Amino acid sequence: MSLILKTERRTLKSILIYTFLYLILSVGALTMIYPFILMVSGSFSSKIDSNEFRLIPSFLTDTSALYRKHIESKYNENLQDYITVTDDQVLNFTSIKTPSEYKPALLNDWVDFEGKANLSEGWYLTALGPTRDGKIIQENERLFREYIMDFCDYDLNFYREYFDESIENWFFLKFQAERLTDRKYQLSNLKIIDAFYQFKKQLPITDKIYISCEGEYKRFVKLKFGEKEVSELSPKSTSKSWENFVRTSLHPQFIQIDESAKNLWIAHLKSEYNDNLSSLNKLYNTSYSGFEEVPFPEDKIRSSVLLKDFLLFISDENNVDLKYITLDTPEIRWRQYIKDKYITVDKASLAHGRNYNTFDSIKMPQSEFDWDYVQKNKNNLRKRYLFRNYQMVLDYILLYGKGMSNTVIYCVLSILLALLVNPLAAYALSRYNLPSQYKILLFLIATMAFPAVVTMIPNFLLLRDLGLLNTFAALLLPGMANGYSIFLLKGFFDSLPRELYEAAEIDGANEWIKFWIITMNLSKPILAVIALGAFNAAYSNFMYAFILCQDREMWTLMVWLYQLQQFSGQGVVFASLIIAAIPTLLVFICFQNVILRGIVVPTEK
Repeated sequence: MSLILKTERRTLKSILIYTFLYLILSVGALTMIYPFILMVSGSFSSKIDSNEFRLIPSFLTDTSALYRKHIESKYNENLQDYITVTDDQVLNFTSIKTPSEYKPALLNDWVDFEGKANLSEGWYLTALGPTRDGKIIQENERLFREYIMDFCDYDLNFYREYFDESIENWFFLKFQAERLTDRKYQLSNLKIIDAFYQFKKQLPITDKIYISCEGEYKRFVKLKFGEKEVSELSPKSTSKSWENFVRTSLHPQFIQIDESAKNLWIAHLKSEYNDNLSSLNKLYNTSYSGFEEVPFPEDKIRSSVLLKDFLLFISDENNVDLKYITLDTPEIRWRQYIKDKYITVDKASLAHGRNYNTFDSIKMPQSEFDWDYVQKNKNNLRKRYLFRNYQMVLDYILLYGKGMSNTVIYCVLSILLALLVNPLAAYALSRYNLPSQYKILLFLIATMAFPAVVTMIPNFLLLRDLGLLNTFAALLLPGMANGYSIFLLKGFFDSLPRELYEAAEIDGANEWIKFWIITMNLSKPILAVIALGAFNAAYSNFMYAFILCQDREMWTLMVWLYQLQQFSGQGVVFASLIIAAIPTLLVFICFQNVILRGIVVPTEK
């Protein structure tokens, strides 16, 4: 019955009341929707924008924000690498600014140089790779995994045998973070390292971060001598700090020794091995006939005894004088390329739209290249960052464990048992006037007064004693019969016309036919409600599934998502929660008419 009569609805007072009620309802709806939208927005976030709390992420509307997010992702969330490469002294990724104006010739020269210079794979970091905390899987990590999976024909046992490495699942196949400026960083002679460098050769220029030895030198001086002005790194520099840096800190792959110092190298080897060539050949696994045949190492990034001796040779000023040491770095080659092309600094400045003082002040335009890439690929980058967290969640639940299959089996069996056991119990209480049926109903309803946590320990002990732990029976038996469902079904069955059962008895129908053909057919709406309740209970079951089935092979989706959340970032956690909510939402959307009929019809009757 309406509170306001139809004749009064057009009055000002009624309109104001309706307006006020709708306003209250709208505010209430917003208070429910707003947190959900914030969670959806947060599911696209990474470290740089995890604290924004915006309904629409800034990188979707602001190109500068997209650039900062891309830089954070490209540099693997390592701010120090960004500062070293670009010499942009920022405190965090959020304070990065877009590059100043430049002319297209700058980027054209960079692309041309990179294509012709044939720079070593050890001279650039792999962008979009492993982050320090590993809380997000980036694009090149995923591509490397696919590269190895394709090589192994998706056979995990072949991978373990061929690469002599044991991994639990493809999801955990990653390459290690690179430290190409760290003097102690040396590659081992493993097949997986060879495969990684083959993969690295295929990277486009957009996924390469070229090492700045000059930036590393400035960082070295600041750490060693404090905040002090540092001049550009030059192969002809004679400063003590530069010599100290080259001898003790710079990675040997950037250090070249003049051939005129070969006699010093031979003297060093003779001193190290006490003039015993057989000892050297034994350690080197070679067959040199004299010390003069031992060359300077060509591969200065892979671990070897030769490289170890080379490091000892260059680290001591008594072994080799500074005049024999030169550097070969990406910056030096880039500057030489510009010098050969433009001859003078003024011409280079005019072509690039920069104000260079000397050729030694010209920096690699990696920031400008990244900014240009972001501007030209806005839509693709936004799609990448929209789906990146979701892709990590899907990779985890699809590649790792049996969470999906276990959850499907568990939900299907829960629904079938709920639609079999509860209707049978409710039918018996409805059809037959049992002497103690009210006491039975009271007992069933009383179970609703106790939370499920209360029965968790007794259920665990009982199932343990029965030997049913780590089985589907352990998941299904405790919730197979539900007091509220039986009570709800009995009320619905009571509302069905008795004449139908009397007519069926006259036609000779037995009890099974009356239950299955008449009762169950007429009860589809309420059965849909029971099925939805059983699905929700099974699908969202975390604590029972975690306690009763501690074997990973029996974990359900909720347990796997909980495990994922332990080592992932906020954005991935939000994405996992949204993905987990999708099945329940789809079930309600697809069957809402039947479900609402099951709720409304009994009330109307």
